[in-house]
Parts: sequence; C-alpha cells; structure tokens
Amino acid sequence: MSLNTIREVTEITGITVNALRYYDRKGLLHPTVRNSEGRKEWLYDDAAVRRAKRILLLRRIGIPVESIASAIEEADRMDEVLLRSRLEELREERRIIDEQISAASMLLLLDQLPAEAEVKDDLLDRMFEQICLE
Repeated sequence: MSLNTIREVTEITGITVNALRYYDRKGLLHPTVRNSEGRKEWLYDDAAVRRAKRILLLRRIGIPVESIASAIEEADRMDEVLLRSRLEELREERRIIDEQISAASMLLLLDQLPAEAEVKDDLLDRMFEQICLE
C-alpha cells in the first residue's frame, strides 16, 4: 500500500488542499493516516485517492457536496439513480442551451439584414412566436 501526502493528492487529482480538508470535515474523504511520524501532513492510500477522484468527477457533473456522501455507496460505487437523474438534468440543460444558441444565431443573422428589408420584421415576428410563445 502506497501512501500519498496531501500535496501529492492535490497534484494527482487537482483538488486543492483546502478542498481536501473541507471534504474531511464533511465526512466525504478522510486521510488514511494523520500526523504520521510527528509530521503534520495527512497521508492518503490508493483507495482514498480513487475516492477523491470520484468526488471530483461528481462535483464536475454538478452534484452538490451535500449529496456526494449518498452518491458514493458502499465499496465506493456510485449511486446509479442519482447519476441517471443528473444525466437527464444535464440533457435538459443542453437542450435549453442549444435552443438559446439557435435563437442567438438567428438574431445575429437577422440583425445583419439591411434595416429597410421588409422581410426583417416578418422574420422577427415569426421567431418571437416560435421561441417565446411555444
């Protein structure tokens, strides 16, 4: 079993020292050894580093810290129901963002038409009805 210092874990995972200490206070990730040999550094074994990576991935997909403890089940398996739910939320967010990108692109194209173009007002009305009145 190899042990990594808190600094090494930050280098491996990209999680800050403050975040690791915060996760410890929240009960999400505890060092394997504290204050070993009189040092003030915390030491993490390979399983703890893997758990840190899982925590970071869950945070990356938007799972709140408060939900992570329940998201990582026994044996460091992730809660499938929570992950499927988050995946659906992300897909809905993507759908909304795609619609916003499309609308912004159409408005930009519309804005590039000459001001006197008769079709410009008609297109604006159609866009408004399609986007805002659905």
